[in-house]
Amino acid sequence: MGKKILLIGNNEQSFLIKALIKNLTDAGYEVSFCPPGGAYINARMLSDPPDILILYLERLEDSDNAFFQWVNDFIAGDGKKVRLYFIGNSGEINMAYEFIERDYVKYAFERPVEMPELLKTLEKDGGDYSFSDDVKDYDLDPSKKTILVVDDEQVQLHAMDRWLNKHYNVFTEKSGTNAIALLSHYKIDMILLDYEMPVLSGLEVFQLVKSDPSTANIPVVFLTANDDSNIVKQVLSARPVGYLLKNTPPGILVQKIADIFQKLEDAKKPKRPY
Repeated sequence: MGKKILLIGNNEQSFLIKALIKNLTDAGYEVSFCPPGGAYINARMLSDPPDILILYLERLEDSDNAFFQWVNDFIAGDGKKVRLYFIGNSGEINMAYEFIERDYVKYAFERPVEMPELLKTLEKDGGDYSFSDDVKDYDLDPSKKTILVVDDEQVQLHAMDRWLNKHYNVFTEKSGTNAIALLSHYKIDMILLDYEMPVLSGLEVFQLVKSDPSTANIPVVFLTANDDSNIVKQVLSARPVGYLLKNTPPGILVQKIADIFQKLEDAKKPKRPY
């Protein structure tokens, strides 16, 4: 697994960046720091590309859009094997996504980042960066149910994985087509599906799942950021087993998923005659 990291940020002397560099170095990574833009980074990336590129997004304002566009073009071209990560708050991450293709970003960590989680993700993602739709091999805990989360927002996927992985095996996919491909390789006990996605909408993914006899019985719960009554009616008209608002507090969301699983289990039990 590649261990060379190029960390790009605006202030190498900030406490958080210094702590990040120390933790990565202590974990065995070779870390270089560089400010955004300039001839140096262009020469550095092309002559000796890192295995991992981390953008520390604090204070990388919209004025740096040429830099973000350069990163996007680099990953799309010469840097296909470089694994790209963001660290920032939700606003900074969404701003970066305006210039960099979502599919080029392996993970977006919300600041302040938890180092054990960051290191675990870097280890898990080790290997060549690939844009193919090949399904990875995963080690699953047979004692846990398995949930597939489908959402085009990387920040949302990251959050759902963090909230759920203590209780379930969790797959995350950013597109409906990748999700459908994964269903042919793994037994999934529940799909949490974003209702509003580009290209292939949540409803279209739902219909594909239900039209295939091999996946038709997988319970689907829609995720939506919109609690407008008309949207809720549209969601429920598809007849999923439930729906969840994305702004539901994590503890309540986890409990609601557990309640849906319990309700499904109770429905399987034979009714006792009177």
